[in-house]
Amino acid sequence: MNPQLSEDTGLLVDSMSRFLTWLASDPDPLGAVLAGIVHAASHPDASAPKFSTFSAPLLLLLKASEYNGTHESKVKQLYIAQAQLPDLPPDLRQDLPAPRIVTDVGKGDVYNSSIWLGLEPTYTPLHRDPNPNLFCQLASDKVVRLLPPSSGDRLYKRVQMQIRQSGNSRIRSYEMMEGKERAVLNTAVWGMEVPADIIEARVGPGDALFIPSGWWHSDSRQFPAPLPFAPCYSVARSSDTVFGAVGTCSQS
Repeated sequence: MNPQLSEDTGLLVDSMSRFLTWLASDPDPLGAVLAGIVHAASHPDASAPKFSTFSAPLLLLLKASEYNGTHESKVKQLYIAQAQLPDLPPDLRQDLPAPRIVTDVGKGDVYNSSIWLGLEPTYTPLHRDPNPNLFCQLASDKVVRLLPPSSGDRLYKRVQMQIRQSGNSRIRSYEMMEGKERAVLNTAVWGMEVPADIIEARVGPGDALFIPSGWWHSDSRQFPAPLPFAPCYSVARSSDTVFGAVGTCSQS
């Protein structure tokens, strides 16, 4: 659960408390239970918005989606991150098989498989993963911006100097999801002055994007203006073989 800011004013929006009040008033007693889970994980006395993690039934996300369909003040920063595919019900797990391009090429190793579900607009700050990553978009659309390892390292160090911190680029925790680091990284990747070698990919349902080991990446559902002449990738890769297409992002 991320801090939520107004898109117009940049001020903190208290949509979550309104959602929890609505949820607790549900005739179904489970609504109050779900509201209690979220409230217990929140930080009401914090001096600044805080990132929270907790475990809850999938029903919580479904209820938030129902709330957003009937209310103007919408909950946006509720996100299921890295839910393990083996933990899904069998019927859902069968809908998400490992692609043959992964299982039938090279060693066929799959280190981990996870699913992410979120309320739009979703956003993930700049980070890098310990292993190569085959990202598959299942629904809606998303923009991903990527940086080569050396360029991403330089950007990360510059941000750390700017906010006067000394984080570890290989071991990232909640700091990238809240506070100064989240805000400054967002500006560095999605602002007006981005690194010259940044790459942008726009993916839709059924698209796959290969992210090589060590490459930095950030994704957003809020579409920015396209980067001028930035290459667009829709690729998949396993072992040392790359399959895919490269084009040029639209300027419109």
